[in-house]
Amino acid sequence: MRPILITYAVILLLGITSMLTQIHYFANIAGFISAIGFLFIFFKDRPEEENEWQKKQRRYWYIVFATGLFFSLIFGSLWNDQMGGMAPS
Repeated sequence: MRPILITYAVILLLGITSMLTQIHYFANIAGFISAIGFLFIFFKDRPEEENEWQKKQRRYWYIVFATGLFFSLIFGSLWNDQMGGMAPS
């Protein structure tokens, strides 16, 4: 449970820092962490039969990484006025 809480705290810290400072790079880092985490959790080999605790832990990981992607989309990509070099001049 401790790694989940540490990862969630880091993602929340990056997202809130991005919101307060309006530096979109922090939210993009949170999104990158979440994307790698989703890949790791989703493609990890699971035993044939998982107990309830393992299913609950996997669900918590999904929630943590979904939060990171949410922060990345809202505070990172959508606030980036130079996205694709198409900012009005």
